[in-house]
Amino acid sequence: MTDFKSPEWDRKFRSIFADIKQGKCVVLVGPEILKIGSISLRQVLRDQLLSTNADDIAHYYERDGFFLFRDKIAKEDVEREVVLFYQDHQPEVDESPLLNLVRLRAHVFLSINPDSFLSDVAFKYGIKHRFAYFQHGGTAVQDVEPPSADMPLFYNLFGSLQRDDSLVLDYDDLFRLLSSLLGAPGLPNHLALSLQQAKHFLFVGFDFDKWYSQLILRILSGEKAIRKFAVDHTEKNENTTTFLVKQFGIEFIKDEALFLEALAERAAEEGALRDIVEAQTPEVVRLTHYLQNGDVLGALNHLKTNAKAQSDATILLARYHELKDRETRKTIDSSDYSVEYNRIVDAILETIKIHL
Repeated sequence: MTDFKSPEWDRKFRSIFADIKQGKCVVLVGPEILKIGSISLRQVLRDQLLSTNADDIAHYYERDGFFLFRDKIAKEDVEREVVLFYQDHQPEVDESPLLNLVRLRAHVFLSINPDSFLSDVAFKYGIKHRFAYFQHGGTAVQDVEPPSADMPLFYNLFGSLQRDDSLVLDYDDLFRLLSSLLGAPGLPNHLALSLQQAKHFLFVGFDFDKWYSQLILRILSGEKAIRKFAVDHTEKNENTTTFLVKQFGIEFIKDEALFLEALAERAAEEGALRDIVEAQTPEVVRLTHYLQNGDVLGALNHLKTNAKAQSDATILLARYHELKDRETRKTIDSSDYSVEYNRIVDAILETIKIHL
C-alpha cells in the first residue's frame, strides 16, 4: 500500500499543486472512471449493444473495444442506441469520483468519454466551466476561450452525445480522429497551448493496454519531459507497463481510492480545491441540461415560465435573437460570436443562481 503521507509524496503533491495553480496540470479522464456499482459503464454499454443490436454488429474487437458494423444504416442505429443508453443510465453512475476531480482547480479536463457527465456534475454543484468537444472528420473545430481556474475547460476528445456522428465507435472513426488531430483541423488553439505548457498530466480511468491510448498519449504530451501520473487499478500486460514507464515516464498508482482521497485532502490544504454548493434542484438541473445540449433558446423559454426570472429571461432572449440574427446576416465573426454566446450562457446561469 502506497504511503501518500511520506516525504517523497509530499514533494510530489507540492509539485502537482504548484502546477495546478499555474494552469500547467491537465486532468485526463478515461472511460473506466464511470461505474455502475463495481462494473464499468463501458462494459455495460458493450454488453447491451451486443445483445440489443446484434444484427447491426458484424464483429466486436475485444482488445481495442471497437465495433465492425454491417453497413452505414446499422452504424447509425447503434449511434442512436448509444445516446439513449447514456441518457438512461446517467442516474445510476457513481458521481463521487467525478466530483472529486472537478473540484480540483485545474484549468483543463480532457475526456475521452462521449458523455457530459463530468460537466453535468460540475453544473449540479455550482462549478462554472466551459464545455466543448472534438468533431473528427475535417469539420471546423469549435473555438474555446482560454481556460482558467475560475472558468475551466471540459473537453471531450472522442466526440459528444450532442452529435451522434461525432462518436468514436469503430476503427474508421478512430482513424479520422487521429488524422484530424495530426492534421486539420487540429485541436482548438487555446487548448493546444494549454497542453503545450503543461508540466503534469494526471490520468484517471484509462486502459493503457489499448494501442491507441498510447498513441493519443504521445500526441497530447509531445516530447517534453513532463510528469505523468496514472491512477490505475487494472492489470496490464507486463510489456505494456515496461513500455509506458520507459517511453513515457508514467508513474502508475494502484491505490485509486486512497490516492484520490489524499489528492483531495492535499488540494484543500494547498488552496487548490473548488468550493461547491448543495446539489441543485431538478428544475435547475433541467435548465443546465438545456445549456449543456446547446439549447439556449429552450433554456430561456423555460426560464420565462418562472415568475421570478421572467424579466431577466426576456432581456436575455432579446440578446440571443439579436446574436442569431447577426450570425445569419454574417455581421459577426466566429470568435466574437463565441464570446457573446458564452456571456449569454453565463448570464442565464447567474439568473438561475439568483432566482431559482
